[in-house]
Amino acid sequence: MFEELAYRYGLRMIWPERPGYGLSEECGSQQISALEWADVVVQLSDHLGIDRFSIIAQSVGTVFALAIAYRFKRRIYAPIYLISPWVSTQAANTFKWTRRLPASLVAKTISLTLDVMWLFNSKTSKEQSINKEDTSTNHSKTKNSRKTMITFEEDELLASLDDGPLDLPTDFPTHRPLRHFVRPQHMSLYLAMNQRRMSEPYSQGQLCDVMVALEKHHMFGFNYSDIKVSVSAVWGDKDSLIPSKAIDTLASSLRDVRLKILESEGHDLVWKEGVMEWAMRGISERWKQQKNA
Repeated sequence: MFEELAYRYGLRMIWPERPGYGLSEECGSQQISALEWADVVVQLSDHLGIDRFSIIAQSVGTVFALAIAYRFKRRIYAPIYLISPWVSTQAANTFKWTRRLPASLVAKTISLTLDVMWLFNSKTSKEQSINKEDTSTNHSKTKNSRKTMITFEEDELLASLDDGPLDLPTDFPTHRPLRHFVRPQHMSLYLAMNQRRMSEPYSQGQLCDVMVALEKHHMFGFNYSDIKVSVSAVWGDKDSLIPSKAIDTLASSLRDVRLKILESEGHDLVWKEGVMEWAMRGISERWKQQKNA
């Protein structure tokens, strides 16, 4: 979906991987801060010969995106697009229990949870690989069992596809409503890629993100009210991670913000085609306006 939309609107998308994700090196959660990551992104853009750029950020990525805007305002081509934006738990007075516990205990608790999740997913992936190579008399039964599991996953994803029109009080494209990004013809590829992703360790990256989000080792280093770049944000009112009072704090803190609230939507907006098209189309139009000015 992302590649198709970028191609459609003539955009070059770059996804820098923070420490602990993909091929990037791991680092301790005490070593990474939002403002330091802003420096990394600008160094990358300098290396690629990119003077100005637009940003799309999701969830905790909001903190890193606004850190870039705070430190390198001139480099940002506004507005910044925020999807399910994260808000300081101290400013919004959320996740209060995490402030009562020392950082080391919070880190160990989260790390243990992520390790268990990774081990479970890794074990499942290995078992499926072994079953693939099994030539015993039970092969047929195992294959049918795996087929049933995959069919169930496909049914779940297909059920989230919605080709009908949605009556939304927004400017999202009517011909591409808020449906799941996985098309039926891409289902097998999606499942294979997701299985591969879940089989690789990523817990260190998630731990770093969570500790940054909770400001356990470092404060953000800025307030949202310090941001002088315009922002367009979208949030679902059924988001179980980011409550409405956090969004109220976001709206009252940012100097220049346009906020869209989508009814009955959760924290998975980044995977909805209509949302991503809204962001990419907006970026494309702004660049065209600048070019024609």
